[in-house]
Amino acid sequence: MGKCKAIIPSIFTMGNMILGFFSILFSAQYDPNIGNHQTLVIAGLLIFVGAIFDSCDGAVARALEVVSEIGMQLDSFADAVAYGLAPGVLAYQAYLYQLPELYIIPSGFLIAAVFPVCAVYRLARFNCEDTGDGFKGLPSPPAGIIVAIVPALSHTDILFAGEVYYTVNVYGYIAFYILIAFLMVSTIDYSKLFAIIWRKGIAARLITFFVILFLLIAFKAWSIFIVTGIYVFFGILKHFYKLATGLAGK
Repeated sequence: MGKCKAIIPSIFTMGNMILGFFSILFSAQYDPNIGNHQTLVIAGLLIFVGAIFDSCDGAVARALEVVSEIGMQLDSFADAVAYGLAPGVLAYQAYLYQLPELYIIPSGFLIAAVFPVCAVYRLARFNCEDTGDGFKGLPSPPAGIIVAIVPALSHTDILFAGEVYYTVNVYGYIAFYILIAFLMVSTIDYSKLFAIIWRKGIAARLITFFVILFLLIAFKAWSIFIVTGIYVFFGILKHFYKLATGLAGK
């Protein structure tokens, strides 16, 4: 019975990895000559759905009392695929392919590689450190989500606003892509938001669930981008506030 219970969290972990793999396959199907932009939208949404699976595996393991070393290692490998490789492939297929070649290597290849490299390093560092109640550097799930959801913002039907069209500047996206990648390997502190909500009890979990559900229905991909962006920006703001107050104290 114990072995059967131990498999359950791994199902969530592998679900995250499989959705990341599917995201790569959908990204690979994009052809700008055909204009099948929907494949990129699906690829980005799959990374977001995978993050929901990822947020459950640890909680399920603790609830069933089957936390294990192999489970933590599986989680890191799955995250490397879902939040490192998949966003990198999507970014190249959506935007970075437009960059010129650097001798025989497309410069888009080199820029795209930055994100998975930072994500894998971030995951390896996390496994080697005791971060306590927070994260050191931007966690890979929000990093992967926010860069991958951008193609879905180009055409969205928003409640009360109707259809919204948005054109992404390639060089603006590159700056954003690299910034998010470097935030993962930074020393900026980020809170364990879902762990905090989980500890607040069933009421807090239900409220969070229904708020997220409403935002997704009303604002669709923009809700994912904005909420994740607030989390990213708040960590930066808090970091510079600490620096400023620390200098003022001296």
